[in-house]
Amino acid sequence: MKRAALMISFSLLWIAFLPLSVSGGDPPPDELVISGFLPSDLLGTGLADVDSLFTNANSLYQDGFYEPALESYHSIISSGKESADLYYNMGNAAYRSNSIGHAILYYEKALKLEPKHEDALHNLDYVSRYRLDTFEEVPMLFLGAWIKGFVRIFPEQIWSILALIFFILILSGLLFFLFSRRVLIRKTGFISGLVALLLFALSLSSALSRYRDIVSPDAGIILTPSVLVRSSPSESGTELFILHEGTKIEVNEEVSGWQNIKVIDGREGWVESGDFESI
Repeated sequence: MKRAALMISFSLLWIAFLPLSVSGGDPPPDELVISGFLPSDLLGTGLADVDSLFTNANSLYQDGFYEPALESYHSIISSGKESADLYYNMGNAAYRSNSIGHAILYYEKALKLEPKHEDALHNLDYVSRYRLDTFEEVPMLFLGAWIKGFVRIFPEQIWSILALIFFILILSGLLFFLFSRRVLIRKTGFISGLVALLLFALSLSSALSRYRDIVSPDAGIILTPSVLVRSSPSESGTELFILHEGTKIEVNEEVSGWQNIKVIDGREGWVESGDFESI
């Protein structure tokens, strides 16, 4: 039984370190600076030219060629690699290129990978002031907001590692319970195993939730200057209201190139899929 427990533990350790995601006062505008170091998420990826692409993009940015810099950053994303710092740099380059929608999108992508990225949080707050749309958000139920905030404390890989640690504790508690001759140790092993089981379930569910957020986006950013939101997925649908570049939306079902969306004030409707990009 000990050999089986060890084999399971080593298998889960190997799985936990596999990447779950595909791949990683207000300042005046001239103080928005890029990250000058190659993001750790991209180190050792096996892509020989990632370093040169990142260095070249930073040089272009520093020289004031913001759109070519953004294209160079995007080449790294197109290769299948991503990082919070990389998206942060893309957000800065997009802002410098006067593309508020893309700047907000990239800052949001950075925060999706690293919720506590302070620079991305700060710049997102700064750039969001240029949006034309301002809505009064429908308050979320306390429990739902608390759960959402709790899950986003760590990225999915940290939650996976925590789940592995608690699983090992479960096995340890089980072994103590089964093989110890002292009653006190057996009770301690049993109680510890139960507590670890609850924490394992919590960590695993959080990891899966964070993973679903990345592979199945449920939010997006409007990228076109203005969008007519219609009552049905067709040009003949009644015009309900207008959204502008940079507005964040909740993404629901898709029908024939049209996407059902919801705004934070609770209004819903349909827009064409090309009018926004998922976070």
